[in-house]
Amino acid sequence: MMQTRRFIFGLGFYLIAVFVSLAVAAEPERAYPLADEVPVGQVRIFQIDDGIWSHISTQNFGEVAYPSNGLIVRDGDELLLIDSAWGADSTAALLVAIEKQIGLPVTRAISTHFHDDRVGGVQVLGKAGVETYASDLTRRLAKAEGSEVPAHSLGEFSSSGDVVHFGPVEVFYPGAAHSPDNLVVYVPSARVLFGGCAIHEASRTTAGNVADADLMEWPVSIERIKQRYSEVEVIVPGHGLPGGLELLQHTANIVEAHKVSVPSK
Repeated sequence: MMQTRRFIFGLGFYLIAVFVSLAVAAEPERAYPLADEVPVGQVRIFQIDDGIWSHISTQNFGEVAYPSNGLIVRDGDELLLIDSAWGADSTAALLVAIEKQIGLPVTRAISTHFHDDRVGGVQVLGKAGVETYASDLTRRLAKAEGSEVPAHSLGEFSSSGDVVHFGPVEVFYPGAAHSPDNLVVYVPSARVLFGGCAIHEASRTTAGNVADADLMEWPVSIERIKQRYSEVEVIVPGHGLPGGLELLQHTANIVEAHKVSVPSK
């Protein structure tokens, strides 16, 4: 009788353990926010790693909503922002969301190139006391475009392969790609790379906005990124879902295909 009771008792604990493990395994992972989940003027914050988050905002073009990513990196008791959200309203919403969800002040921000999805909230950041930075080339191009201009210089980045260490991140100029000034930002502590618009998400099948692109140099610039950051584990593209190293070759393939499809002049 005693052995039977022990067997039943043990079986009960085993079944409970199995039930709990199945429940945990069945719990879905939190999904990365998609464009249709982020209304224009709002943002979502998604944790990539310890002390690293992406921020997602959107803009509508016709009836299609397009997402845009930036990065938030903890720097001690402060936060470093990589790119503003897409527009003034979204950037204001981003600062509110950061205060509520992370609870640390944003003190500095870097813009990775001169287009509005990267600098469109710079004035909002400046008014909030955030020091805004960009390369000298980005600042010149933003001014010439009539866009918002980051207040401080990261440096000239005159040669492909130039690097600046900035707080917890490494800022790398791979060369011209999506734009002549595009930078990528690496967080060595977590092996996370923010590729900005130089890198496309896995579902992208076209080269996107190439109005300021250097199609000949873009694949070469990606090769420089591959060589420098071969150990990267997560890549956050400028738009869409994060991935791994495969995003680099995927982007190069898209650009090469676009070059073939465009008639030579």
